[in-house]
Amino acid sequence: MLITARVVRSVVLSAVTGCATAPATPAESPATTAKKSEDAKTKAAAAEKARLDKIAAAESADADPRSGDGLRKASRPPAELITGPNLVYVFNFKNSPVGIAAKERCESEAGDDRAAYSACIEKARSKVPVELVRFIKEPSGEHWYVTYNRYKGNLLKWHRVQFQPGKESEDRITLNLFGKDKGIAPMAKVPSHLEIELPNDYSIVVNDPDIGPMMYDAKIGTMETD
Repeated sequence: MLITARVVRSVVLSAVTGCATAPATPAESPATTAKKSEDAKTKAAAAEKARLDKIAAAESADADPRSGDGLRKASRPPAELITGPNLVYVFNFKNSPVGIAAKERCESEAGDDRAAYSACIEKARSKVPVELVRFIKEPSGEHWYVTYNRYKGNLLKWHRVQFQPGKESEDRITLNLFGKDKGIAPMAKVPSHLEIELPNDYSIVVNDPDIGPMMYDAKIGTMETD
């Protein structure tokens, strides 16, 4: 009986000791918990950024499939858009072919002489007698193509020719000109038509028979009714 008791005490003691010495799972430190949380936030932010980038790329591709520059097509029919009230188109010499050619020639001729370059550009620009154009639709229904040029500090109606809107598509229109030029510098021969391109709501390209493609930027201004 004594042996049995000792054996029992030995077994119980071993069991208790074994339980007491079993390794416990260490608790995570606050630093470890914070790091895991920060990693999860970083992954979520990266996934959200990737999603937004994908959406932005798709929208950019859809904006203007022709040029890829993000400019949308004209929102209204060309004849309606160009005859908007108080709408004036300002000639963009710098970005028109005639201006680009002048820049290349003047750089070649003037070299590093900036004064000579500026004088060359100014002379080239003065040979294009137009500052602004308007396409006017009067209450009577008449349409007028009017160009403006500066002369001795004054902005004058250089050309003023009546037209009828012709063939029209999504981004271009033909203006059929007729009658005499009633401007102060009338054309010797009025062309039968002008081709107008509308890449977007904010610019047009007039294919002038003498000068070539001329770019214009749309502006809203206050001018008298012609």
